[in-house]
Amino acid sequence: MLILIELAFFRSGFFMAHAGVTRPDFPLAKLALAARRSDARVLYVGDSTVLTGITPDVVSEACVCGPGFNAGFNGATPWFISAMTRRLLDELKPQIVVVGVSPWHLDNGGRFTASDIYYEIAREVMSPAEVAALGAPFDVRGTVDAQLTSLWSAYGQRTLVKNWLGSLLPGQRYDESRRGFYAPPGTALNDAQLAAAISRLFGSVKEPSSTAPGITAIGALIADLRARGIQVAVLLPPVHPAGYQHVGDYLRGADAAVREFAALRGLPIVDCRSTIGVDDFRDFDHLLEAGALKYSTCVGAQLRAVVKS
Repeated sequence: MLILIELAFFRSGFFMAHAGVTRPDFPLAKLALAARRSDARVLYVGDSTVLTGITPDVVSEACVCGPGFNAGFNGATPWFISAMTRRLLDELKPQIVVVGVSPWHLDNGGRFTASDIYYEIAREVMSPAEVAALGAPFDVRGTVDAQLTSLWSAYGQRTLVKNWLGSLLPGQRYDESRRGFYAPPGTALNDAQLAAAISRLFGSVKEPSSTAPGITAIGALIADLRARGIQVAVLLPPVHPAGYQHVGDYLRGADAAVREFAALRGLPIVDCRSTIGVDDFRDFDHLLEAGALKYSTCVGAQLRAVVKS
């Protein structure tokens, strides 16, 4: 019976193609949702700033560029974004990929890590060999995990299985018509909370650079996408104006670095940060839903010109 379940339910792809989720903020959830979104012509990839900032249907209405899918997820470093995007291309055939580049992606001191809080993300989007190829030390736990996953798919998809069970409760299933967008719950942070969040996010960053390890990884992804005949645009996600009071030099340096990065590659930049204000933010780098609607309308208008070019 267990073998039958493994083959018919998991190995066949049936579970991945039909599993509901309570929220779309982790990699396996996005892969499951993507299996039902083969019509997507615009793919948005990035970290939680993309997850909470881009409402695909609003963008599509403004850009007239076809259906979209928001593949952003929490904790997505440049290396995870690259791995995830390549996995998504097994399910989707986008005409354009919009890559969100956050300020911390330009950190010259940023390095790949697959340990501690990033372990689960790495497990969901990368093989042990891919992790090792990025210079991480040999991971016994990850290797054992991968071997168990190869034998028992339910184990490898345990995060999704647990989330699916939660989605069976009344009112808990994520509305898939939102196509990957997620509105963070709660209300806006006060000034003290914002300052603490900014300090936590930027406490260990070095100097921003257009050749930082993270943005270099994104550059390799972009080269791969272009080699596949896929158009690419760089998205500058919103950050709370309070950031410029605390880490303004870094943010301005990151902005200059990403523009240099894009210019060297002839990449169009989508920048709608001026369309939103203080009241549109949930916290430092995540928008409230009303802010996401305004931001997405602007993204669609700018993307329309990019797609036509």
